[in-house]
Amino acid sequence: MKKRFTLYLLLFLLLSLPFSCNKEESRLAVAGSGTSTPKVRVVNEWVNGQAVVVAGSEEFEFMVAFGREMPDGEILEFTEIPTILPLIMEDQEGNRWDLFGYAASGPRRGERLPVVSSYMGYWFAIAAMYPGTEIFEGPEPSLAFTPPPPTPGWTVPEEEIFSGSGFDLIPALDFPKVERFREKDFWDNEYYLADSALLTGVKVGGKYRLYPHAILDFHEVVNDTIGDEHFAVAYHPLTGTATAWNRDLGGGLVSTFGVSGFLYNSNLIAFDRLTESLWSQMRQECITGAVAGNRKEVIPVLETTWGTWKRLLREPEVMSFETGFNYNYDSTPYCNYANSSQGSPYPVQYEDSRLPLKERVLGVVVDGAARAYRFSSFDY
Repeated sequence: MKKRFTLYLLLFLLLSLPFSCNKEESRLAVAGSGTSTPKVRVVNEWVNGQAVVVAGSEEFEFMVAFGREMPDGEILEFTEIPTILPLIMEDQEGNRWDLFGYAASGPRRGERLPVVSSYMGYWFAIAAMYPGTEIFEGPEPSLAFTPPPPTPGWTVPEEEIFSGSGFDLIPALDFPKVERFREKDFWDNEYYLADSALLTGVKVGGKYRLYPHAILDFHEVVNDTIGDEHFAVAYHPLTGTATAWNRDLGGGLVSTFGVSGFLYNSNLIAFDRLTESLWSQMRQECITGAVAGNRKEVIPVLETTWGTWKRLLREPEVMSFETGFNYNYDSTPYCNYANSSQGSPYPVQYEDSRLPLKERVLGVVVDGAARAYRFSSFDY
């Protein structure tokens, strides 16, 4: 009997050894391991007169953009570094910067690069919202289209607004439950997210929080708080765009946001629950209502895959699938839309054929002018 127990114990130890090794190897993939990959391409740009830097990696499916002119007037020039995520680039002063635009080392340690309006999205959506969009390393625009003027009381033409449903028929999530995920060990179940699943993440008050697109497909807007920071995260499945903004309307008023059911260029129009004013997600401004013309204080987001997020964060904090709604988050209400080559079934004011309609690009917007960046430009 004793020999049999010893044999079983030895067999268990032999079987568990590979799992222990794999767990240790997976730890070496996170920031701080000393590995010299991945490589990230860095481009110093001027977009509509503003100095910006765009960094991206096709292999790890992310692109981000920040301003280069610091508050002290210094314009930074960035270069690639053989690095480990989240560090991606350094400047002429010797500072090293991460994916959220924070200096991790150097004389500017702790400083943040200026925020610019930028987000991932389908090409057709960027081109329709900003006709004449430039394409980095791509063909020049041949625009023969003049957008109609805005309607009085609006910042956009009212006749271009499409009514899809009513207020709150798509339910936003208010202050959702979050969970902290750790490395899987021998006894754990598999992660509920595939490595290819997309998530949008923010870094607020020094904390990271991730929002799976599988949940955002059903809710589109999440009202959240980290510390003293009140913000909303919005993702619109039709345009593939994810953004975040401060929920402070000014004068000490902090609102939550909901889904209005209206669309402009097939893109989400949110409404704030204090004034019921309408806000365009991609334009990042109030387009009509009591605070028309007000622009949101943008919070940078990083959209990338779960596989990459696991490289970035050792124990990521993720919005829970326990939302209080009886939805099947393993499915999507948009069927095969994301994998289709067709554009949106809803109206857009302009269609630009220079790129495939559903190609995912990074749009950088400065004073109403946009430039689009493709993953193929960041392929090493």
